[in-house]
Amino acid sequence: MFMELTIKLVISFFGLWAITFITSRKTLSQLTPLDFLTSLVLSEIVGNTLYDDQVKVTHLLFALAVWTALAYLFEKATTRFVKFGYVAEGRVALLIDNGVVNQSLMKKYDIEFKQLLSMLRKQNVFSLQEVKHAVLEIDGTLSVLRKPEYEPPTAQDMGLETQSDNFAITVIDKGELLKMSMRGSHIDLDQVRLEMQKQGYDNMKDIAYAEYGEDGSLYIIPRK
Repeated sequence: MFMELTIKLVISFFGLWAITFITSRKTLSQLTPLDFLTSLVLSEIVGNTLYDDQVKVTHLLFALAVWTALAYLFEKATTRFVKFGYVAEGRVALLIDNGVVNQSLMKKYDIEFKQLLSMLRKQNVFSLQEVKHAVLEIDGTLSVLRKPEYEPPTAQDMGLETQSDNFAITVIDKGELLKMSMRGSHIDLDQVRLEMQKQGYDNMKDIAYAEYGEDGSLYIIPRK
């Protein structure tokens, strides 16, 4: 009994390590909601098989092998097919755009103002009027871009003219045009194509990544 339990523990340890390695997840901050649910299912698989005498080592190996294959295939699918990845893993959401709170998105994601303010305070922002853009990331964290006059040290205190930072949105990923990579954002796709052609790219498949700035600029990284 103890020998079989030891074998199960060893297999479980290296099996979980293999799944983590295969899916290329390095840190907790990279985990998506699906990854979190996967870890829960894996814990159930391992926990239920360790002390159940009716579950043999071969059963444990089979369960881990199937789950590893599913995790690997799903990870490759979300990487290979960009639009499927956005559907499977979710999209970031623009909760605050140019200082205006998108209340419909807040309602969609069930976020109250007190929760939004709490997330802002964690970014050392203590007033909504300081925020130019706020993006709700896939992992539930909030990324914030302050208005230039509120950036420390403030330009107002130094008597300088302020120039706004350029807010950019992903529009092309692995050669595919993304009509809406960020909820709450509005992108002029005709302008994107025009800027792309101006920079000498007639085929979108030649572009690995491109982001569209609010000033109408297009930053392109060519595919190699």
